[in-house]
Amino acid sequence: MSLQLFSRRQARSPLQPCASLAPHARPAVLITGASTGIGKATALHLSKNGWQVFAGVRREADGAALTSLDPSIVPLLLDVTSDESTAAAVSELKKHLQGPQPPPTTATGSFGDEASDANQSSSTSNGNNSGNNSGCRNLSGLVNNAGKGLFAPLELMPLAAFEDVMSVNVTGVLRVTQAVLPLLKKTQPHQQPGRIVNIGSYAGSIALPLFGAYATSKFGLEALSDVMRYELGPKFGIRTALIKAGGVRTPIWDKSVAASEVTMGAAEEEAMRPYREMCEEIIGLSRAAEENGISADKVAEIVAEALTAANPKSRYLIGNGGAEWEMTARRLLPDWIWDKLLLSKLVKTRQPFEQS
Repeated sequence: MSLQLFSRRQARSPLQPCASLAPHARPAVLITGASTGIGKATALHLSKNGWQVFAGVRREADGAALTSLDPSIVPLLLDVTSDESTAAAVSELKKHLQGPQPPPTTATGSFGDEASDANQSSSTSNGNNSGNNSGCRNLSGLVNNAGKGLFAPLELMPLAAFEDVMSVNVTGVLRVTQAVLPLLKKTQPHQQPGRIVNIGSYAGSIALPLFGAYATSKFGLEALSDVMRYELGPKFGIRTALIKAGGVRTPIWDKSVAASEVTMGAAEEEAMRPYREMCEEIIGLSRAAEENGISADKVAEIVAEALTAANPKSRYLIGNGGAEWEMTARRLLPDWIWDKLLLSKLVKTRQPFEQS
C-alpha cells in the first residue's frame, strides 16, 4: 500500500516473448502459491514466454483451474508449511526435470528427434541450456510467492495466529528453498545455476499499525533474501532477487481482512475499544491501496525480468502512488522524521485513547 507521501510513477517496457519450445526443452520454474493473485499471473506469464511452469497449489481444483487456462502448466500439490507435502512436490518435480528418455531407435518425425532438435537449440535468456544428451536439466528458477496476511493489534494477537503467518511467509520460504536447492545448482558443464525470486512487500520496509504479524514476516524475508544472496551467490552462482510491491490488486487482501475480522471479533469488546477507530482507518487505507494498486500481471513482468536479466537487481521496488519513494525514504530518513510523516496521515491512529 502507499500513504501518498510522495508521488511518482515509472513505466517499464514489457519483455519480449521467448520462442515456443517443447515442454521438456523449456527452462523450468517452480512457483509457490500459484492458485491466485501474483502466483497465478506469474505462472501464466512465464508459460506464455517459453518457460515450463510448475505451479504449487494446495488444492487439486486450483491446479485444474490453471491447466484449463494453460494446459502446459504442471500443477504440484504443495503446502509450504508441511515437510511431507514439500518433499512429495519436489520428488514429483525431479521426475519432470529428468525429461523423456530417448527411445532406443529414432525415426524421422519421432518425439525423440523433436526433443533432440529442441534441446540443441534452446537456451534461456540467462544462458541456461535446457537440454543435454541424458535428458536431464536443472531448475532455472524458484519463485517464493506463497503468503498470507493478518491485521490485528499486537496486544490482542493470538500467538498461534502470529506463528501461522510466520510459518507461511518465512519458514515456508526457507523450507521450499532448502528442498529445491540441489535442483537449482549447476551439476553439469552445460548448465547455468538457477535463480531465486522472493515476493516481498511494501510492509517489508514500512511497518504499519495492525500489520505486526505480516510486516514482521516481510521484514524477516528481507533478511532471508540478503543471506541467500550472500551464501548462494558467491558459492554457487545462484542469484536472489526480492520484489517489493506496494498495493497489488489480488485476493490476498480480502482473505486477510476476513481472517482479521474473525481474530478481532474473538477479542473482548472492552479490549478492542482503544483500537476500534485505528482498525477502521488502517483497513480502509489497505482496501484503497489494493483497489488503486498495480495489477498482478505487472508484478509477473518484474518476476520475469528478475529471472532473465543479465544483471538482475537485488531488490525491485514497484507500486503506484509513490510507494517506491516511500520505501526508499523509510530506509534513509531518521525515525523521528518518518514518524511525523506517517502519523500525519493516520489521524485516528495518533489520537490518544480516552477512557470513559
